[in-house]
Amino acid sequence: MKKINRSLTLGVLSLSIVVSSVVSCSVSDIESFISELSKPTLNFKGISIDSLDTEGISFKCDYSITNPYSIDVSVAQVAADITCDGNAFTSITANEGVSLAAKSEKENSFDFKVPYDSLINFAKSYTSGAKSLPFNVSGSVGLDLSKVTSLTDKTLSLPFSKSIDAPVIKPSFDFSDPKVVLPSKAELLSAISKVNPIGAVKAVAAITTGGKVEADIFDNVDLNIKLNFDMSVSNSGSSAWSYLVKNCSINTGEEGENALISLDTSDSQAINSSSGTVPLTATLNTLKFGKFIAKIINKSGTNPSFSIDSGISFPEIESLAGFEFPLSFSKEIPLSDFGLAND
Repeated sequence: MKKINRSLTLGVLSLSIVVSSVVSCSVSDIESFISELSKPTLNFKGISIDSLDTEGISFKCDYSITNPYSIDVSVAQVAADITCDGNAFTSITANEGVSLAAKSEKENSFDFKVPYDSLINFAKSYTSGAKSLPFNVSGSVGLDLSKVTSLTDKTLSLPFSKSIDAPVIKPSFDFSDPKVVLPSKAELLSAISKVNPIGAVKAVAAITTGGKVEADIFDNVDLNIKLNFDMSVSNSGSSAWSYLVKNCSINTGEEGENALISLDTSDSQAINSSSGTVPLTATLNTLKFGKFIAKIINKSGTNPSFSIDSGISFPEIESLAGFEFPLSFSKEIPLSDFGLAND
C-alpha cells in the first residue's frame, strides 16, 4: 500500500513539473514552435480566359493563400513571367498590399492581356497555322511576414507555374448600310395629318427626300419605323471559332429613357467560318424615338453608338471546348453614314 502511494506521489510530482514548464513558456515561444510546423500555403488554381474585346484576350489567374498564423500578414508582391513556347512575352507584378487575415484562406486573382497582333506574330514563329499557343505563367507570391515577431525570415516566397492554350485569333467588326426604312408616303401622310393637317404634305415631302426637317416633326405622331444595318465579322487568325451575337443596343445620345434602343437578335445565327454577316434590326416608334429619327434624317447632332455583347467558342481546341467566352465592344456610327429607304 505504501508503494502505491509513493508511485502516485511521484506521478503527481512529474505532472506538476510538466504543467509548470508549459505554463512558464511565453506566448511567443509557443507561436515560434507552431510556426516551425506550419507555413502559409499557396493554391494556384489555374489560368482561364476572362474576356475578349477588339484589342486582345484578357487572361485571369486565380489563386488562394492559407495563413496559419494568429496574426495578419500581407502580399508583398506577385511577380510572374509570361512565356510562349519558352519565349518571353512579358512580365507582370500585381496584388501588392493585399491583406491576409489571421487563420484564414484568402482568394485572389491577377490578370494580363495579350494583344491579337502578338498572338498572330507568335503563331508565325511557332508553327504555321497553329490552332493554339502554349502560354505559361511562372512566378511567385511574396508574403510580408514582418508582423510575425517569432520568425527569423520576414519574407516568404511561394512559387507557381501554370499553362493555358491560347487561341490564335484576331476578330474585326464593321457596321455597314445603316438605314431608316420609311413607311409609304400614304402611311406617313395619314399619321402626320392627324397631328398637323396643314403642314403634313410639306413634312412628308421633306422626310422622303432627306430634306431638312424640324426636330419635333414626329411629336405625337404614332408610327413604327425600321432601322436596319449589317454587322460584318471576320477572324484573321488560324483558330477555328464560333461567333454569336447575344445582345445589341443603340445609344441615341438623347437624354433619359429615350437614350437606349434594344435590337432584336433572336434570329442571329452563329458564324462558324472565318467571316460572315449578322443582319440587325430595330423597330422605332416615333412617339418615343421621333427626335432620334429626325436627327438621322437631318444627319446632324450627336452620333449614335452601338454596343454588342457576344460569345466566342473554340471547338477545335480541346482544353477550351465546351466553353463560351464573352466579347463586348462599342462603336460610334457617324450620322452621315445613315441612309433612307422605303419599306
